[in-house]
Amino acid sequence: PIKELAEDKKNSMRTGPFGSNLLHSEFVEHGIAVLGIDNAVNNSFEWKERRYITKEKYETLKNYTVFSRDVIITIMGTTGRSAVIPSDIPLSINTKHLACITLNQRKANPYFISYSIHSHPYLLQQIKTKNKGAIMDGLNLTIVKDLKTPLPPIELQNQFEDVINSSKKKREVLSKSLIELEYMYKSVMQYALSGELF
Repeated sequence: PIKELAEDKKNSMRTGPFGSNLLHSEFVEHGIAVLGIDNAVNNSFEWKERRYITKEKYETLKNYTVFSRDVIITIMGTTGRSAVIPSDIPLSINTKHLACITLNQRKANPYFISYSIHSHPYLLQQIKTKNKGAIMDGLNLTIVKDLKTPLPPIELQNQFEDVINSSKKKREVLSKSLIELEYMYKSVMQYALSGELF
């Protein structure tokens, strides 16, 4: 069970503040970041819509702080998507639409667990079976805690993270090359259309 892989400390598995504890009207343009579904919906951490609360509001919600290498899981609407919090994350909290796990990294690698949650057939089936909600799918923290995952030795899990990072770097290089090729193509086409190539 995932609950056995969490760090042995208070609030190592948590969801965000509920109901009147955090209202949309309390969001501000700058301050402490608030993470939501959009930050994990593509199964990798992405900055999408930026939401912030004041430092004063954060003081009342600091139990929901998100840390580097935490795993976040969407538990409302589009459920079962997950991502790993990057090392350069600014001070942030998560909303009630996310479950957040601080793992015991001597037992479980965050990248392996995150990938398993959104891709392993065994976990996908558990999530599909346990989704609840009359209008839209929904999970809760108890369900997330009880999800069972295959767990290879930590050395192999760490190798998996190395493969993920290597693949990410290669994608970034290819993406940059594609942008450069598109720029060169547009430049050549402009010359061709102006007659300067002939």
